[in-house]
Amino acid sequence: MTANGIQARAGTPAVRTLDQIDEPAVRAALEDYVARPDTLGLLLCGSRVLGWAEPDGDYDAFIISTRERFRSLRPEETLVRLYAEGEIPKRMIGDFSIFCDEVLEESLRSPLAIDHWPYVDSVVVADRTGTLEDWRRRLAAFPEDGWKERAMHQYLELAASYHYATLDDLRGFAADRQMNLFRAALAGIHLWFTLQKRWSPPLKWWTREVDRLGIRPDTRAVLEGSVLNPSIEVATHLREHMKVELRHAGVSEIDDVVGAFARTFLPERRASVYRDTYL
Repeated sequence: MTANGIQARAGTPAVRTLDQIDEPAVRAALEDYVARPDTLGLLLCGSRVLGWAEPDGDYDAFIISTRERFRSLRPEETLVRLYAEGEIPKRMIGDFSIFCDEVLEESLRSPLAIDHWPYVDSVVVADRTGTLEDWRRRLAAFPEDGWKERAMHQYLELAASYHYATLDDLRGFAADRQMNLFRAALAGIHLWFTLQKRWSPPLKWWTREVDRLGIRPDTRAVLEGSVLNPSIEVATHLREHMKVELRHAGVSEIDDVVGAFARTFLPERRASVYRDTYL
């Protein structure tokens, strides 16, 4: 573990400054962006910052520009890809996104974890305005208000998917059954992160993320089993296990599942159902 709690693996030290980037072309490109007068800030993010990258992995960065600069770019120009020179097949070494404060504002309002999780461990390496670290902290923060409702909606998605899977099994619809079993598994995984008051990572990070968060072995076995061995029996265990986890977390609505489901039909609840469960 590093001082900030990020787990690094041998050969892939966590990168915290531009000087620690070992790809000269990437370092030079980012230094050029920082030097531009229309660049307001720069964050490093992704596997290199986390110390999770493979030795030939790429470097991810968010480049914060002025609104004028951002609006002058075609959408595809806001996505910058750098490739190692002369390598076949092509190997990406840099993956940059150009934003402005309007994009950050929209991300702050977004309920989607993908708009927040990258900021949890990102590091500010340039900031002309003195505001970028505050933006990073606000984007990374998990909303304290409403997290129990969010968790309950995710449980309802798990339970509904499980219910459909059992019906599909009785009807002999094998493909439908398996799709709903996987839906239940994913709902359970997202629910676990909500109970930790954490944004769910892109799921390519599941193993490393739960390693550093210290998931209990029994919970990990249930969640991973629901993905690796999706069956009605395993999904039943998943549903009951997550019900207990909700009780331990103080989500009392779990003891009135029918009432919680019925309340999702109220007009003032509809928007949050889609926001929290992505049905």
